[in-house]
Amino acid sequence: MARLFRNTILTLVCIAVQGLSCHDATAQSNPGTWALKIGGDRMTIGSFRDSYTSLGFNAFSLELDFATGGKTGDGSFASGYGYPILGVGLTYNTLSDVKFRSKNGHYSDMITAYGTISRDLLRTKRLGFGYNIQLGLSYSSGYYDAQTNSANWFFSSPVLLYAGGGGHLTWIVSPRLDLEAGIMVKHNSSARLAYPNGGLNYWGGGLSARYRFSSSRPPRANVFKTQAVRNLEKGWSYEIYAGGGVHACAAEWRALVKTVPRDELSTSLLRKWPMASLSFDAIYRTGGRFALGATVDGFWNSNTERLEWADRILYSEEEVEASKGYSPLSAGIGFVQEVFYRNAALYVQEGIYLYRHMGIRGEHGPLYERAGIRYYPPSLSPFFISVCIKAHKFKADYLDFTLGIRL
Repeated sequence: MARLFRNTILTLVCIAVQGLSCHDATAQSNPGTWALKIGGDRMTIGSFRDSYTSLGFNAFSLELDFATGGKTGDGSFASGYGYPILGVGLTYNTLSDVKFRSKNGHYSDMITAYGTISRDLLRTKRLGFGYNIQLGLSYSSGYYDAQTNSANWFFSSPVLLYAGGGGHLTWIVSPRLDLEAGIMVKHNSSARLAYPNGGLNYWGGGLSARYRFSSSRPPRANVFKTQAVRNLEKGWSYEIYAGGGVHACAAEWRALVKTVPRDELSTSLLRKWPMASLSFDAIYRTGGRFALGATVDGFWNSNTERLEWADRILYSEEEVEASKGYSPLSAGIGFVQEVFYRNAALYVQEGIYLYRHMGIRGEHGPLYERAGIRYYPPSLSPFFISVCIKAHKFKADYLDFTLGIRL
């Protein structure tokens, strides 16, 4: 697990550095400037508050940022997004300060590596106001254990998925120095790589300072007056991609809790089941930042026999027999949208199942969601890679890694 965590972090850093070191061809005359940002926040637990006696902890962050630049009206991606700031960072959370009501629950301090985009919706000569988005991975040693940490059912693996979003108000003190006040809502979970998987939601705010290594002043920006991205492909594209991941089954865990003595209960008894997907997208790109289209999806679940075993423990035989049955294959259709910045895109999908037989509680209802990041490396065209969360009712099902080809 440590090797997987290290290799994943190195891969994310390499992709981020490659993206930050490149700039739009239409903005080469003034690509931007590098900057260093340090900050501190006071955070508080926002979910399942009755599980704790102490909710607050501190967060300290260090970022390497690239403040994009260019001439107003150059038609670059930077201009199209109002000259955002892109970055990679590390956050240290003193999560062990949080106290559980139960003596059988604790967290440990957490470290998070993330990529970020900070975009001003409005920027004047001295002030900026906008939003931040962060995605990454966290590491914490204080995860679930049936004997020593049974109250911490919020995550049960050392490597956690991280997502955060919020707003900021920036005071541009000088061409080199920014002071920023911000508020963020953040989430960590095991993304069904392990179970229990309650997930942890927390929020808070604080202050930070950003020092630019050159004295370029950020251009004024207005979200309603940003320039279109010119000279990019426009029209329909067709993509086929296949992916896979692993899934820890919630029903299986609940059945184990009922059938295994407490002193023998361990997350090692819970298998990580392979999952797979095959999809076809037809997407229309308007020639700029956005693309919209439709998709057809097929999914394969390897745990249907185990799910039926769990249902027969959790429910009556009559309920099991009255269900739709258990099939490893599912199929659905949906709408997709991609939001581009250069060769990377934020991918969001809402789908509806046309065929899915997963027992009693495994049905989840007819809707599913996928959200993640795609990367279209020019050197590997027409191939692309992506990572996304497949979810039901916005609760993670599994982390899906995909490889695709644009036709």
